[in-house]
Amino acid sequence: MSSLYLDHFGLKKPPFQITPDPGFFFSGGRRGDILSALVHVACEEEGIAIVVAEVGSGKTLLARLMIEQLPTDICTIYLANPCFGRDEIIAAISRDLGLKGQASTLENMIAVLQQELLRRHASGQRIVLVIDEAHTMPSESLEEVRLLSNIETGQHKLINIMLFGQPELDQLLNDTRLRQVKDRVVHRFDLESLHPDEVSSYVDHRLRAAGWTGGRLFSADAIAQLARISGGRARRINLLADKALLAAYAQGRQRIEAPDVRHAEQDLPGAQLPSSRRPWLRRDSWRVPHTRVILGLSAVIVLAAALYGWLKGQAPDVAASGSRKPPVASLPGTGATDLRPALRFDPQLPLRGNTPVAPPRDLDMTLRHSVEWIGQTSSQSYTIQIASLDGTRDPSRGFLSLRQELIRQFDANRIYAQAATYSGKPYVFVYAGDFETTGMAQMALQRLPTSVLVNQPLVVTWQAVKRRSE
Repeated sequence: MSSLYLDHFGLKKPPFQITPDPGFFFSGGRRGDILSALVHVACEEEGIAIVVAEVGSGKTLLARLMIEQLPTDICTIYLANPCFGRDEIIAAISRDLGLKGQASTLENMIAVLQQELLRRHASGQRIVLVIDEAHTMPSESLEEVRLLSNIETGQHKLINIMLFGQPELDQLLNDTRLRQVKDRVVHRFDLESLHPDEVSSYVDHRLRAAGWTGGRLFSADAIAQLARISGGRARRINLLADKALLAAYAQGRQRIEAPDVRHAEQDLPGAQLPSSRRPWLRRDSWRVPHTRVILGLSAVIVLAAALYGWLKGQAPDVAASGSRKPPVASLPGTGATDLRPALRFDPQLPLRGNTPVAPPRDLDMTLRHSVEWIGQTSSQSYTIQIASLDGTRDPSRGFLSLRQELIRQFDANRIYAQAATYSGKPYVFVYAGDFETTGMAQMALQRLPTSVLVNQPLVVTWQAVKRRSE
């Protein structure tokens, strides 16, 4: 987030960071009540509790605050990004409890884990397992977690389970294979987006937590625009408010108005103007000078594309001449279909060593580079899943935009791409970095620029990546 405007507005620190900060917790919008309820539930010994919220609504901050407020006799296991296989998630829980290298099979790991839970129970300590982003869990891993809830003494559960996730968590639990998991859910909390009248209180609260001492810094019209554009989601409000402050600072003004928020909306990655604000769709659009220029350029582009297509049609068929193999309809080892026309990826092109001779510069090269790397890297290490690009459209432009941001932090040879299918739809998954521990990966994730963080990147294991290629 920007810090250029701090002195201008008399702020001590950035008020609208998107990384969770307990010092900025807003108790409005029922968030304070839900936090109190979660602390109470975590201290109980019954079933599974779930918290469901839209992306960017503040569920991660809520989870961390709850953990901070638990009594000292409760040991918390916190899994931030649980994209683990069935055996991996048990191993991750065991590692957090200090059980390292004591079992070689899943059955032995569970047996050792149960003994550790019994030992801690006997010493007066209880365990709370908190899983954030639970909607990303594979079904078999979630079922394995459910089996942990069966571990109990004659009167007490030995582990309490709390799942935080996006609305997709409900879809996951509706899977008939997970009906026993759903049946164990005894508490459910819905973290709703902020209502328009709560957005003003939220913005003012964060500003004052950052050192603001004056009156309302955002005008009523600016707040109305924030509420409309953000949909009441905290992270979106933060992004817009930060850019609006920067816009007002750039013009030397001491108050944020509605045009500043609209400017911030246009500056957000992937922002699109509503149709009511697109002058080229109005009846009088031909009377808008810049609109005529846009339409004229569009016509030139269309004509150029048509001419290029005609010239290409007159060229000899390279594939038919035998100079290279014709493209196929699927990518080997990915299960993804109909991606070749968009990706133009030829798996027959050679690689030398572990990486291409030069750092990959486009999506084609990165896909080839990544196929070999994914096959040879350690399954026990981690990477950051940056984004999933729609494979039915040309994902090259989106990839190049991401790459431009990522090379500021990562070596070009450590930016990867993988074509695969998810729920029957083709995607290109973009990854960055190779880390030995989740802690190292999390540190790198937190340093990602805002333009990348809006894609909701998460830490995953290379084993999970490899399964996508099977």
